[in-house]
Amino acid sequence: MKSKVRILHLEDSQDDCELIRHILVSEGIDCEMVLCDGRERFIEVLEEDDFDLIFADCTLPHFSGQHALAIARELAPGTPFIFVSGTIPEDSAIESLRAGATDYVLKDRLSRLGPAVRRALAEVEERNRNREMEQRLRQAQRLEAVGTLAGGIAHDFNNILTIIKGYTSLLPLECQQPEKVRSIAETIDRASLRGSELVNQLLAFARKSEGSFTSTALNHRVREVTSMLRPAMPQNVSFELQLAEELPEIHADPGQVERVLINLSTNARDAMPEGGKITFSTSVVRSSDMPMPTGLENEEYLCLRVTDTGFGMDEVTRQRIFEPFFTTKPRGKGTGLGMPVVYGLMQSHNGLIDVQSAPGQGTSISLYFPIPKEPMLHPVALTPESPESVEGTEAVLVVDDESDVRYFLEVILNSHGYYVLSARNAEHALEKLTDSRGHVELLFSDVGLPGMDGFELSRRAREIQPGLKTILCSGYSDASLKTKMAELDIDGFVAKPYDMNELLKAIRAILDKGKK
Repeated sequence: MKSKVRILHLEDSQDDCELIRHILVSEGIDCEMVLCDGRERFIEVLEEDDFDLIFADCTLPHFSGQHALAIARELAPGTPFIFVSGTIPEDSAIESLRAGATDYVLKDRLSRLGPAVRRALAEVEERNRNREMEQRLRQAQRLEAVGTLAGGIAHDFNNILTIIKGYTSLLPLECQQPEKVRSIAETIDRASLRGSELVNQLLAFARKSEGSFTSTALNHRVREVTSMLRPAMPQNVSFELQLAEELPEIHADPGQVERVLINLSTNARDAMPEGGKITFSTSVVRSSDMPMPTGLENEEYLCLRVTDTGFGMDEVTRQRIFEPFFTTKPRGKGTGLGMPVVYGLMQSHNGLIDVQSAPGQGTSISLYFPIPKEPMLHPVALTPESPESVEGTEAVLVVDDESDVRYFLEVILNSHGYYVLSARNAEHALEKLTDSRGHVELLFSDVGLPGMDGFELSRRAREIQPGLKTILCSGYSDASLKTKMAELDIDGFVAKPYDMNELLKAIRAILDKGKK
C-alpha cells in the first residue's frame, strides 16, 4: 500500500469527513482527504489532480452520488469509487456496483471501511501490475516480430546478393565469350528484379507504396485473374466462381487487387498438394452482419471470399499469418510475405480481413471493401506518350549522391547521344546549372539527397533557369511525394531501381513535351 493515500471525498459534512479520516488513520491507513461538497468543485478537483480513491455520499444538496459516479468514470476511470453514506437502498447499491462503483459502506458500519479501502487499493495495484506485464509482453512480441522481419530480409537479400556477387565474379573469367557475358548479365538482371519485387512487397506491407485508385468492378478483376492463373494451376486444382450480379463498384487500385488475388490463390494452391477446389465468391454485406467490428463509418461492404479445400491451419498458425516472413512452407518455397502484403494492401483500401480455418477443413479468407456512399471516379494518371526513339543530343544534369549510380547513368545517356553533367548533391548541381548558362535542358535528380532534397533543388533550379524540365526519382513513392510533385509542377518521376529502357523513354518523352 502507498505510504499516503490521497482521497477525494464528496461530502457536505465536515464532521463526517474528519470522522472517516480518523477511522482510517486508526487502522493504519495514512491518508490525505480533499473535501468537496458540490458538482462544480467535484469536477474542478478531478480535472486538476489525481487521487487514489474517491468517497461519495449518496445524497447531497443539488447533487447526487450517482451523478458523481458517472462523472468520475469519465474523468478518472481507473480510480476506485466507494459510496460512504447514511442510507443506501439495496436496489440503488446493486445498480451502483453495475455502474462502476467499487464498494459501498454505511456510516453506521464504518468498521467495514478499512477492509474496503485495502481491497480497492490492492485491486488497483494488481491491475497496474497486469498492465505492466501486458506492456512488456507486447514489447517482447514487437521485438520478436522485428527480429523475424530482419532475419527474413537478411535471408532473402543475402540470397539475391550472393547471385549478383557470384555472377559478377564470373565476368572477368568469361569476358572473351560474348554469349556467356550476355547470359551472366541476364542472370544478374533477374536477381535485381527479385530484389526489387521483395522491396515492393515490403513497401506494400508497410503501406508505403502508392496506388492508382479508381472505380473498380471487383467481379471483372476476379474473372481476369482466375482466367490468367488457370493455365498455371496444377490439373487437379480447379476454380469455382460464385459472383453476385449487379455489384456496386469499389474505390480501389486494380493492380493491388490483382496482387491480393494472386497471393491468395497461390496460398490456396500450396495448401492443396493433392488437389482441390478454390472458390471465389462476392456479395454485399451490411456492417452489422460482419464477423468483426469495423470501426469505420461505412454501412455496406463488398465481400470477396476465397475458400480452399486444403489442409487448413491450427489456431496458433492462424494468429501468425500476417507476421512478415512467417511461413509454414518448406525453405525456398515461400517468402512469408504473401499474407502480410495482403494485409497491407487491404489497409490501404480501408478494408478488413477475416480468416476462418481449422485443420483438415480448409481455409476461408474474407476481404471486406468499403462501398462508397457516392460514385467516385478517380482516373489513373496518364503516362507520357511513348517516343519513337530514345536517342537525343540535349544536355542533362544528373544529380545523385551515389557515385556509382551517377557513373552508369552517365554511360547510358552518353551512349544514346546525350551530353551529361553530373553532380553529387544539390549545391553542386546549382553551381553546374549556373555555369552552364542555360544549356541544360533537363534536371534528373534523386529525391533523397543529403542536405537540400530533390524538391528544393528543383525549385531553386527553376529560379536560375525558368522553364527547366525536371524528372525526380526515388526508391518509393507515396501520396505525399506525389502531392509535392504536383505543387512544384515536376514534369516526371522514375522509380528506382531503374529499368533502362523505361528511363530512356521517360527522358525522351519529357524533353519532347511541348515541342509538337
